[in-house]
Amino acid sequence: MMKSYFVKGLLLGIGLLVGLILAIQVKNLDEDYYFVSIKTMSDLNMEIRQEKEEIEQLKSMIESQENRLKEYQSAIESDGSINDIIIQDIELMRMRSGFYDLEGPGVLVVLKDSERELYEGENPNNVIVHDEDVLKIINDLKIAGAEALSINGQRYLNTSEIQCAGPTITINQMTYAQPFVIKAIGNPDTLNAAIKAPGTYAWEIKEVFGLQVESHISERIRIPKYQGNHTLQYVTAEEGGSL
Repeated sequence: MMKSYFVKGLLLGIGLLVGLILAIQVKNLDEDYYFVSIKTMSDLNMEIRQEKEEIEQLKSMIESQENRLKEYQSAIESDGSINDIIIQDIELMRMRSGFYDLEGPGVLVVLKDSERELYEGENPNNVIVHDEDVLKIINDLKIAGAEALSINGQRYLNTSEIQCAGPTITINQMTYAQPFVIKAIGNPDTLNAAIKAPGTYAWEIKEVFGLQVESHISERIRIPKYQGNHTLQYVTAEEGGSL
């Protein structure tokens, strides 16, 4: 009889020990994954997709440069001069660097805060447009082939900064309140898909968080030249090299 009580007690002790171990493991799992929000998962998926698209864009740029080198070689072989091609390249660089007002087909994107009610305990930041939202949409448009961009009338260049300050965004040292209007020149259908296609960042912040995102195709998008200073303050050419 005493042996039977001992066995039952031993089994009970083992059961309690196993239960305690399982409870600790479940608690650890909760600690590891409980704070991963839907927005975090969405951002990670977007970053992976953007990295893949940027790789494809870099491959395309390499191919474009290789074709340009072939044009140089052909010009040299035909008449020994590449002046015309170099002049074309300089003008193209000046357009991309914001020296000129530009016009062409593209899209107009409007971003505004959500007007929906917050869920119980929800972070209010989920329904507000932030600088990172604007930057990610700009990046998607660049990957989609945007040749020129502006935000609320400010030309966006690779050197442009975008900062969030409460309900406003500062770009090129100019501050604007919503709505935030992004203009992009390029293939209208491709640019529009970068905003409206399921799985894009703009689509996700609209469908998941209720932010207001509108995209309109236009055959005449106007983008102003850059109003800031193009002077390089700290960069110098290495000896034997060039800027």
